[in-house]
Amino acid sequence: MLSTGGGRYSAALVGGSPRNGLLLAASISVASLVALGLVAVSLGSGSDTSDAKSSEKRKASKRRKQRIYMRGLYNLGNTCFLNSTLQSLASLPAFIEYVDSCVECIGEGAKQAGAQVSIDGAIVLALKAVLDQLSPQTRKVPACSPSALIGSLSKRGRWISSRNEQDAQELFQLVSSTLQTTRREVSASLFNSEFLSQNAPIENSIISTASLSSSSSSGSQPFNPLQGMAASRISCVKCGYTAAIRHFTFDNLSLTVPRSKTTTIEECLAMYTVIDRLTDFKCRYCTVAASVAQTSGELAQSKAQLSNPEIGTKQAKRLKSAIQRLTDQKDRLENALATNPEADLKGIQLTDPLPGVSTKQTMIARTPKILVLHLSRSIFLPSGDAVKNSSRVQVRPLLDISPFTTTGHMNTNASKPISGPATHASTSLFSTDLRDQARRNNCLYRLSAIVVHTGGHNSGHYGAYRRVPSAADTDDIDVDTNENDNSRWFMISDLESAEVSLNTVMSSGDSYLLFYERL
Repeated sequence: MLSTGGGRYSAALVGGSPRNGLLLAASISVASLVALGLVAVSLGSGSDTSDAKSSEKRKASKRRKQRIYMRGLYNLGNTCFLNSTLQSLASLPAFIEYVDSCVECIGEGAKQAGAQVSIDGAIVLALKAVLDQLSPQTRKVPACSPSALIGSLSKRGRWISSRNEQDAQELFQLVSSTLQTTRREVSASLFNSEFLSQNAPIENSIISTASLSSSSSSGSQPFNPLQGMAASRISCVKCGYTAAIRHFTFDNLSLTVPRSKTTTIEECLAMYTVIDRLTDFKCRYCTVAASVAQTSGELAQSKAQLSNPEIGTKQAKRLKSAIQRLTDQKDRLENALATNPEADLKGIQLTDPLPGVSTKQTMIARTPKILVLHLSRSIFLPSGDAVKNSSRVQVRPLLDISPFTTTGHMNTNASKPISGPATHASTSLFSTDLRDQARRNNCLYRLSAIVVHTGGHNSGHYGAYRRVPSAADTDDIDVDTNENDNSRWFMISDLESAEVSLNTVMSSGDSYLLFYERL
């Protein structure tokens, strides 16, 4: 995140100027403008009959191609961060289905509990109203206003309606957390309502997630397609101890962009899953072992003092008490060292071990239906100032995240990855067999939308590329030439929209948020 100037966000890429038309102009290729009829091109006639026939076929194909129009969103005062995010979310069928399911549950929960719609529920309803209007159209339609959604969101975060330039990722996280909170609230409401109506004790009843909303048309509680799970492991290089691998859920992954002229999304993911060396982490095993040594030394010293024949009665009594306490403490520490170093050792002051080196690694343990990647472009200078990392990040229509996910085999070696062996990121999509394997393992994704940011760290403009799928879509895409891709792409900047080629999208480079759907 980069600073907005007001101090609300210390590191947010911000933007919102509705006058920045350079983004759209820079992103649309001449070929795209030709397709839109914005540029006239004179086609020379050749004497070759086959060339003429090919030209006629291309013209006929263009005539048969259905026109698609994208509805724009009014910029209500530096709201391009919101507009671009909404356009991207509107390109995700699984996300639309999730919102629809949440809306159904909200209605069912209000009906059964007789409750008013909550603030979060109102946000979800306003979100659905906007998303419904952003579906592709077969005719030109006027732009719509997200004012109702902004009004609802501002009750959760006043910064939404502040008219200052804001961050698209902050907006995405607010929307995602609101949907998750609404889901939990509705589940709790329906759960309590069902048991109250049955007058049945909870401990004697079994209720499933599906039965909570059995009366709704969806037939089950909405599954969050944004939610995945990551696994994190910390291992000590000195003693080899590995703490329990910790799992945590995520709705987006924030990736550091390398400070280079160009990079790839795979390189950004590799940096996220790299094995980091830690010098300030206190290994629990080493800590308990150091405490055992410290306690043993104190115990030996106390016993030596007690064996002194010149010791007084009172001092001997104190030493015997200390010996008993130290003996019990040593037994607890040794038992923890042998069975579970993470055991609760309440009442024992642990000894800091000698400095050592540990490693930490995080990998994706469960892939989400929708993978959202945030490219962190903030660079903090020694002066304390922040600037934007303008490295051009190359993306491809398909993404295989197999190299960055765990398998069923966990490795506790501090110098080895959590799981492996994994397919190398740069070669995983060049083999049909590996691509099929990635799909079977839920690791193959297709790009659906990109939020791009132009400008500097403290100001700029957001726009979006969004994909419109085709009935002839296939994942048999050449990731080098982008051939065999039948989908259509549009560049949308607030009110303006234009169809662009896939090559234009792949070469944009200014991506900030990437939205993928699992194949």
